[in-house]
Amino acid sequence: MSNETPVLEAQTRTKLGSRYAIRLREQGQLPAVLYGHKQDPVHVAINARALHEVLISGAHVIEVQVDGKAEPCLIKDVQYDYLDTTPVHVDLARVDLNEEVTVELEVVFKGEPAALNEAGAMLSTPHTSANVSCKANAIPEELVCDVSELGLDDSIYVQDLKLPDGVTLAEDANFLLAQIVIQQAVAEDDGDAEAGDGEPEVIGAKDDADGE
Repeated sequence: MSNETPVLEAQTRTKLGSRYAIRLREQGQLPAVLYGHKQDPVHVAINARALHEVLISGAHVIEVQVDGKAEPCLIKDVQYDYLDTTPVHVDLARVDLNEEVTVELEVVFKGEPAALNEAGAMLSTPHTSANVSCKANAIPEELVCDVSELGLDDSIYVQDLKLPDGVTLAEDANFLLAQIVIQQAVAEDDGDAEAGDGEPEVIGAKDDADGE
């Protein structure tokens, strides 16, 4: 990810409510709100495609230009549609680039544990993100979890991550990230399988001895 802060143009909006929000989205715009730093909230519209590019880049801080004024903002929350694929609203918190913020970062698992060669072994990753605190202008793109040395009896917790300088954990130290688990195979019941091999009984059929 580039070290440059992404810039998004925004236009103030005075008409609020779901009906107007739907119209905005139909026009390729996304409703958003800027708030924080003891200033009044400002409702704006931003280009949906531009925001999408920012989100996939992994950026957490953007510069929003509203009515000729530039404001650095932290992408605080993105609300998605019912399919959880398309953004429908975004909350932007004003921020001083030198202040400390808490953000949720993706945990990227790297390496291939030798323990996966064991029969039924699989890598379990109960959590794929973690919260950290750092200055707004020094937010890492991701957190890296090296699982290459993970053994059958080992576990990796969030406290085991190597964090960049200036980044501190804002999560329970015992937050489990990865471990090797063994899947137990379900044995087939041969008796039940064989029981179904015969001819099916026809309910109500007469005995041959009764002949018609």
